[in-house]
Amino acid sequence: MSRNSTRRLGFAFALVGAAALTAPALAGATTGSLGSSDAPAAGFTCSALSTETTPNGWGIPFDDEKNQLAFYSDTKVLDDDGSLKLDIVKASPDNRSAWYHSAGSIPLADAVKNEIGFAEKAPTSQASFQLRLTGTTNAAAGENGFATLYWVANGNESVDTTTGGTHTNIQNGKWISTRDIVGAPRNVPSDLDDIIAGNPGATIEHYGVSVGRGEIGTSTHVDAVKFNGCTTNFALKDEPASPFGSLGNIFGSLSAS
Repeated sequence: MSRNSTRRLGFAFALVGAAALTAPALAGATTGSLGSSDAPAAGFTCSALSTETTPNGWGIPFDDEKNQLAFYSDTKVLDDDGSLKLDIVKASPDNRSAWYHSAGSIPLADAVKNEIGFAEKAPTSQASFQLRLTGTTNAAAGENGFATLYWVANGNESVDTTTGGTHTNIQNGKWISTRDIVGAPRNVPSDLDDIIAGNPGATIEHYGVSVGRGEIGTSTHVDAVKFNGCTTNFALKDEPASPFGSLGNIFGSLSAS
């Protein structure tokens, strides 16, 4: 072996040793964003990967929806590692399928500065994107400030989801409130700008995707959920992290002297 090759090999082993020291800490990391250059706002934790064995904060934290589960699937939407299946498997009152993540009580006004969106695969779009709010304003006495906003494709853009399509920048579309709040009468499609103007103290506690209420068997597959600068990839299984990362190909370059 030439002197130059010996030097390269020594350098490669030094890099691999450094990678082995840092890999265990990085392998379980759930913060950061995949496919997004936006930095999540303070108080919000990004889960960039969610799988059946490691959901990383995704699920149903609400007792009244505990039977409205979603399921991890090997069906491809945009990538090869699977997706999240929203599938109605129970009769009313549990004829929904939903999956949520904490939003860290971020202001609604801040969240809409970054893209909200998701990818979907279904013969026709079935999924809704949900924002669960507190701090909304309602003139009716006794209201506690809670409301859910949801976006559906019907009445908004017309992306073809037959083989997998992406709903992009849906924060610019029409959203529906489940309760009467300023800027959004109940069940009336409204602009988020109007909702923000009428509810300056509104914060998002959870965000998520869902289908329902519908017939048993109503389903869709979603992936690449974007919120507040974070893109979550849903996959069926965890992929074992390589201790070498991008250094795996470094030995190939040693063949030349």
